[in-house]
Amino acid sequence: MDPIFLASAVTTWVLNKLLDSLKDATIKALLGTEGLTTEVKDLVHALDRANLILGSLSAGAAVGIKLGNQQLEPQITEVRHQAVKLAKHIDKLQYYDLGEKVKKMNLKDSNQLTSKMKSLALTGQSKGKIKKSDLQDMGHTVNSLHKICDIVHNALLLEKLDKLYGATHNTSTDTRETVENSTQTKEFEREEKAGIVNIIIASASSDHDLLVLPIIGDGGVGKTTLARLVYHDPQVKAKFDIMIWIYVSANFDEIKLSQGILEHIVSESEYTNTKNLNVLQRAIKKRLQSQRFLFVLDDMWEESQGRWDNLLAPLRCTNSKGNVILVTTRKLFVANITSKMENHIQLPGMNGAIFWRFFKTCIFGDEKYKGQGKLQKIGKKIAAKLNGNPLAAKSVATLLRRNLKEVYWNNILNRDEWKLQNAVDDIIPALKLSYNHLPYHLQQLFSFCALFPKGFKFDKEQLIRMWISLGFVIDKRKELEDAGSDSFDDLVDRGFFQRDEQYFIVHDLMHDVAQEVALHECLTVDGSDPLNVFKSIRHVGIWTESVYKEEIIGRHKMFEQKLDAIVHKDILKTLESLMLVGVYDENFSEKFVGTLEKLSYVQILRLSAMPFNVDVLLSSVEKFIHLRYLELRYSSDKQKPLPDAICNLYHLMVLDITHWSGLNDLPKYTSNLLNLRHLLIPGSGSLHSKIARVGQLKFLQELKEFQVQQGSGFEISQLEDLNEIKGSLSILGLENVKNNEQARSARIEDKTHLRTLSLSWGEYRDVQKEVMEGLKPHVDLAHLHVVNYASATPTWLGNFFSLSNLESLQLEDCTGMETLPPFEELQFLKKLSLIGMSSLKDVSIDFNYDDANTVAQSYEEDELELSEVQIIRCSALTTIRLHSCTALTNLTIKHCGALSFLEGLPSSGGVEYNIKECPQLPADAISN
Repeated sequence: MDPIFLASAVTTWVLNKLLDSLKDATIKALLGTEGLTTEVKDLVHALDRANLILGSLSAGAAVGIKLGNQQLEPQITEVRHQAVKLAKHIDKLQYYDLGEKVKKMNLKDSNQLTSKMKSLALTGQSKGKIKKSDLQDMGHTVNSLHKICDIVHNALLLEKLDKLYGATHNTSTDTRETVENSTQTKEFEREEKAGIVNIIIASASSDHDLLVLPIIGDGGVGKTTLARLVYHDPQVKAKFDIMIWIYVSANFDEIKLSQGILEHIVSESEYTNTKNLNVLQRAIKKRLQSQRFLFVLDDMWEESQGRWDNLLAPLRCTNSKGNVILVTTRKLFVANITSKMENHIQLPGMNGAIFWRFFKTCIFGDEKYKGQGKLQKIGKKIAAKLNGNPLAAKSVATLLRRNLKEVYWNNILNRDEWKLQNAVDDIIPALKLSYNHLPYHLQQLFSFCALFPKGFKFDKEQLIRMWISLGFVIDKRKELEDAGSDSFDDLVDRGFFQRDEQYFIVHDLMHDVAQEVALHECLTVDGSDPLNVFKSIRHVGIWTESVYKEEIIGRHKMFEQKLDAIVHKDILKTLESLMLVGVYDENFSEKFVGTLEKLSYVQILRLSAMPFNVDVLLSSVEKFIHLRYLELRYSSDKQKPLPDAICNLYHLMVLDITHWSGLNDLPKYTSNLLNLRHLLIPGSGSLHSKIARVGQLKFLQELKEFQVQQGSGFEISQLEDLNEIKGSLSILGLENVKNNEQARSARIEDKTHLRTLSLSWGEYRDVQKEVMEGLKPHVDLAHLHVVNYASATPTWLGNFFSLSNLESLQLEDCTGMETLPPFEELQFLKKLSLIGMSSLKDVSIDFNYDDANTVAQSYEEDELELSEVQIIRCSALTTIRLHSCTALTNLTIKHCGALSFLEGLPSSGGVEYNIKECPQLPADAISN
């Protein structure tokens, strides 16, 4: 790509981020308090102008336009540098503002003097207000950016961008050219087809000279497919001597279209190079003089009556009668021009039942596919949102096929992006393998991977978290993690990543591409090639595995020299990412610690600590107020707590301490990290339960365990606003919830991203039933585990059952529950576990069984998926009926002293039985 266009693409992205920031009401208010309102207002206008012109440059690159003034590249790059510099100043302002918010929140929550003093002591650790020198530098940056934007704007105007504008607006970017024959293995009939065929046949038999019949519909609704079905209909073919299919698109050119018509009716066209419209039209009129014709003009956009009349002039003057032109268009205005007073066909989406069959074919390859019942249920909801649009169905199906998991499909279901738009091409862009053809945001995401060594196994979620932390993922329509996931999947589909079990790798040759395109941005330091350090480097990854061996860690002077080269290039003050992964010796450590001291704007920091430097590394972290991503690794038999100073990193979005050994607590004021999205911890999740005032972390997406306590900061109401938590949540200590109102304050039903919920009581309380009623989960919950609940069955598991999507249900020591959920509504349940249910007398899963002891007729979609049943220590249980458990593969029944009746076991065999300590059960119960 031309250097100027590449620089403009990068700068446009940076300016868009800066403009979004400057237009944000909170930031405008912050800048106003520092006396910069007027300057920033003028700057926004300058940035808008520069962005508009730079955007035109990017469009020009797509149509092959080059600029002569190559001196524009450094000027455009300077715009970017100044914009980044201003963004840093704004980031610092926001940091101090967050500090003030934390102080106010802690003071509000402090009910006692001692707590207030602790809070004041903590917030006193922040750096205070922004320095006067920083404000002056900020003002200078605003002025510099304003001036350089004006210079670039004027320089680009001198390059005659009006010519560029014309080129970009008069050149079609549509690469979707259609043909008369379909590439689909099966065409689904449209009910409108018969009516169109009848109109065409009637017209062909009439005395009309020419019928123009437009088909109008939204993009992707199936206009071309319908026209193709009509075009190939045997009845239609029998009526015409000549049939021609022409793809028109946005480039309505009477000469090229006339040439296209002649190519179909003259075997060796002598008019290929003829540019005279009169000559072409005389030739068309001559050859169509006595032959009835049907033309399809697909994808018409032209709104000029004059140009349309020019094209039709020779077609209206033939001696034949009953000619027909079928037009497909998205615009009613086009239809009115082409057909005048004649009828037109308004094409809606596909019929619901047909559309579902079509959608199933796109996803599973078979319209009669009957597997994956739970996914099909979600798929039907997705289909309902697509308004019968076949192109949207194909596009969404492309995403759904990637991941046949319910949580992923639900993400697709809940996105607004699939509200249909009139896109010229496919909603999902055609996949390409060339880096140069990637959209800029994907180029940026992929080039960051140059920071990692060859053969590195990427964890998808971890990489996405890094992208987000650097601000590479921007999307106002959906969650950043979902947007990052979509971009990652795009790169996989386009061949930039390859799956390696649960990880992903970049092929060696593709890694070379990444290193080449990121040469001036990313630097990898390992034991391989010599370093080439540019002053523009923003990301540095140091990987020690190939240099230092864990068994014998000796000195490596050449590796130390690589670190010296980085320091000497003076890139550390502008560095945004720094990673040190692996073991090393004390000599390297000493140099690296000196490197850390020179950092000022780092946003991603990954550190592997050693016993001899763990304290100094931890103490250095607290000054990095711009940090978004902090990953700390430490392997030792000794406990090493994290410092409280980490809690002053108010911008932090990701704290990954998964590989920090011997950690039995979190910093005391972790809840001060208001922007935290991910807190990744070692073990099962008990550390999460130690966060006081966790309710302040409204963006948190992992909370594996929450222990309700009577002390301040651990009330169940702390869960109220934590609606972003995903995966699993275990709530312990529910005996400390006093009533239904407190339980409802947790808003468990609003936590729609949860897959697994565990509810546990430590001891009995009279209010358990009303508390349980207030803990109703959302309807798509997959796994429910209830422990030590001693009251009656809650309504949401009984009379008003709402959890029809459960895949596993475990009720343990729920001694007061006498009834179970209605199993006929648990179609997707795979595992049922009933342990210590001392009041339960009957387990009946036989809703397809009639009084005559024969299996009742049932539809396939009503059959249970239940394959594993476990019933243990149910002392009052006398009867088990399992007639509806046709998928059963494992049955465990233990220590059920009163059980005397067991029937409905599958007769087909293949079931593993484990039945013990049930003295009342007849010995032949299984064989019968």
